[in-house]
Amino acid sequence: RAEGPVFVRGTPLEILLGTLQGWRDEMPVVPLEKDATLPELPGSMPDGTRHVKLTPGIEGSPRAVFFTGEQMAADAARLVAAMGLTPERPNLAAVSLTHSYGFSSIILPLLLHGVPILAVEVPFPRVVAEALSGHGAVTVSAVPSMWKAWHRSGILGGSPIVTAISAGAPLSLELEQAVYRDCGLKLHNFYGASECGGISYDAGETPRTDAADLGTPLDGVVVSVAESGRFLVASSSVALGYQDAREGEILGEGRFLTQDYGRSEGGRLLLESSGAESINVAGRKIGPAKVEAALLATGMVEKIRAFGVASPDRERVEEITALVRLKPGAVLEALRLAATERLAGWEVPRHWLESDDDSLWTLGRADLRRRFPFR
Repeated sequence: RAEGPVFVRGTPLEILLGTLQGWRDEMPVVPLEKDATLPELPGSMPDGTRHVKLTPGIEGSPRAVFFTGEQMAADAARLVAAMGLTPERPNLAAVSLTHSYGFSSIILPLLLHGVPILAVEVPFPRVVAEALSGHGAVTVSAVPSMWKAWHRSGILGGSPIVTAISAGAPLSLELEQAVYRDCGLKLHNFYGASECGGISYDAGETPRTDAADLGTPLDGVVVSVAESGRFLVASSSVALGYQDAREGEILGEGRFLTQDYGRSEGGRLLLESSGAESINVAGRKIGPAKVEAALLATGMVEKIRAFGVASPDRERVEEITALVRLKPGAVLEALRLAATERLAGWEVPRHWLESDDDSLWTLGRADLRRRFPFR
């Protein structure tokens, strides 16, 4: 019997069994990536906490977001209804099942609504094609980079995919239109956040004409635009709150102030920009502080600033860049090698800048992105 939080990771079966154990023992379930270190959670959590999500923290360590079981169930119910998930059609598990997107759209629909999972070890085109081949109708939730790879490989044409969902990163019009033109498959853009689950969904049957279009709010989700210009979400799936809440944040009592700026027109949400500090690499997000802490720990760096720059591959979204001032005698190549030992492959900076220019260290991350547009 679990006496504390149940950390779940590994295969889909291990994640499912760990989740059920947490529910049985009335302990919080904490999904973790396969190689992630155990997070430092507070000794006491808000009353009723049954699920904990981890978001990129500004100090380099993940920050916990606390949910009740009812809040998680409300999110799953909305997604099942909006996406038309059903026990008669399997749900392909290609995305990470421990991220908010995968857990709420794949794990919870199975456990709470009987929607079966079609699991694949890796989302490679050949593996996915083989998995799909034995089924007459399948729902697929993925990120844009996956849809791009599958489209390029030619596996989408004639596939049994009935509902195709894209989330985790901006979906470009070029990719959406290409998949529709070549395969007759409509990619449904889904927008959400770890702190509140699903927000909006594009249920249309033809491609969007505006890349900023996030679809319409899900049933039971009310989205307004705050004075700051950011989306303010109200729903029954909004979390209880953050670990170490920061000034100006709104999370709890059914409301969440996102980091995204936008507007509403004709009942549809339109995204203008994101103010989030986290770097989005093909749908996976990392806080710059985590990269900075890992590089500082090598002992080779005097100063470090990590930030994201736009990727030439739209579906990749951003690429991690590290601006460093090395200590005397340190070599950049050695630092790069050390980074691979402390960070996952996708977390290692793709671009490296070495500089002794003092003026650069006074710039914010947004200014650095404008200063070094690698695209």
